[in-house]
Amino acid sequence: MNNDDLKQHHTFFTQPILAVGQCIPGESDLRLDETAARARAGLLNVLSGITIFLLIMHPELDPVLYVAPYVIFDMLMAVLFGLTPLSPSGVLGTVLTMKSKPVWRPIKPKRFAWTLGAIMGATCLGFRLLDTPDSWMLAVLGMCFVLTWLEAVPGFCLGCWMYGKLFGCEACAWD
Repeated sequence: MNNDDLKQHHTFFTQPILAVGQCIPGESDLRLDETAARARAGLLNVLSGITIFLLIMHPELDPVLYVAPYVIFDMLMAVLFGLTPLSPSGVLGTVLTMKSKPVWRPIKPKRFAWTLGAIMGATCLGFRLLDTPDSWMLAVLGMCFVLTWLEAVPGFCLGCWMYGKLFGCEACAWD
């Protein structure tokens, strides 16, 4: 199937509406648009950077109490229902890339990575609720910042790479 044919399969909503990914002709499993996922990672990178800044400069604002539940929700909605329509960052990332050529990737590695992202968000929230030192949260937030930057800018998803190593995924090979 040529790229023009694949382009027409790029829609905002999946078919059916709450499917985790898109059915792409010629592919045996569900796919997602890597371009939209990278845009989402960029948005989450900005959010983690702002959170780090506020935690250092204005800890009295306690940004983790607001950001961590959002990230946990966003990640879990993406794991369960894909980037649209219930993941707020996924929706925005998809909207921002609607006119871009989609790059179709398997959904399973991303779901694994997003599960790890939800765990990292829960870790930050747990650290805050247990009143651990801010340095612990900053360490996790720093990892979030680096991992989202790696996905957004050079296109390397550590969670996807881990999935490929742990479970095998030939379609996950990096171009």
